[in-house]
Amino acid sequence: MKSALIFFRNLKSDFDGDYLKNVVSAFSHGGLDFDTVELLSDTDDLGFKRRLTEFKDMFENVVIIGGDAVRFNFKQIIAQAFETVLLENETARNFLDAVIKANAIDYPDDFAVMPIEANVIPNVYGGFQGFILDAEDLTLSVLPFDYKEIKTMCDKYILPYLESKLGVKKTRLTLKYFGDKDKIEKTLSSLEKDFAEPFFWSVFEKNGDNTVDLLFDYETQESVKKEVVRQLVSVHKEDIYAEYDVSLSQRLFDLLELRGVKLSTAESFTAGRVVSEIIKNSGASKYVHEGVVCYSNQSKINRLKVKKDDLMREGAVSAVVAYQMAVGLIKDGADIALSTTGIAGPKSDDTSKPVGLCYIAVGMKDGVHTYRFKFNGTREEITERAKNTALFLAIKKLKSL
Repeated sequence: MKSALIFFRNLKSDFDGDYLKNVVSAFSHGGLDFDTVELLSDTDDLGFKRRLTEFKDMFENVVIIGGDAVRFNFKQIIAQAFETVLLENETARNFLDAVIKANAIDYPDDFAVMPIEANVIPNVYGGFQGFILDAEDLTLSVLPFDYKEIKTMCDKYILPYLESKLGVKKTRLTLKYFGDKDKIEKTLSSLEKDFAEPFFWSVFEKNGDNTVDLLFDYETQESVKKEVVRQLVSVHKEDIYAEYDVSLSQRLFDLLELRGVKLSTAESFTAGRVVSEIIKNSGASKYVHEGVVCYSNQSKINRLKVKKDDLMREGAVSAVVAYQMAVGLIKDGADIALSTTGIAGPKSDDTSKPVGLCYIAVGMKDGVHTYRFKFNGTREEITERAKNTALFLAIKKLKSL
């Protein structure tokens, strides 16, 4: 079955080869290999119209990636090519309304518009609702740009559909790993050589958070699958935080619920991002005591009882200040405390401390541990990496109880 991928990108931004590789792997590991991958500008309406017309006669499957990032009405071009009309899909509208409520983002109404004959591919993380259009000898799938959204929609809807259509049976296992992507890829490459029965794998990393997918042929023995996972976990047991697909914030929330404890956060340079991730989970009010954004030195002194002498001597970005911030939360009623202080950039503070320096403290009444990190990247990348790292450290602490 011949298949093609049309991928839209902004030509003014850097091309992310790893992103495209992971998108292709998400499909190939499910049994769909692309014979052609076409990269088009997000403004190239004429190029898209030409390629779609050509691909209708050349391929049996066409996947279009980048729906919400395309800056022209590509759905109208699809409707014209398939001699149909666009209408708001009721099912897509319901999913869109749910995501608008959950994310507090007012997505455009046309995110729920699609060809009248299309089947909805629900997007539970973002606004753009995907769809599958079967017409004559061609199956057309349309998806958003964000990889997390693509992967979920692919795993839950597209691959099962293609499994049925192509007769390909695969078993997919997912693990969540935090840390150096190269380390776990090295282990996976070694395991791939050690087992007689082949398996496929892919790792998608974003700001330190890695999704590890293992794909086995349907006939692969259960003992082999379990042994691959066992060896992977044994090597990286400190950094694998779940043996299923889950976000850092959801995993942390689940552990707070399991342990029956309340968390407080004190954030300086992450400015509330840590606690905002946690409260995205329904029922968080039972397990979040408070979230303090203590950006200034005076706030740290007044609110968290950080010692002024230590602030003056060590600076706000220091292990002793991160420690005292967490201790202040515990004294104020938290079962588990999490604090962050650092320099996100693009400029450093008035000291010689470098951009990217960060201290994160996590602990309970039995003790607080402070970690030092030096992150690289833009201000946004440094802040996001620190936020994810803080969530992961809290998960490790709760898992150890």
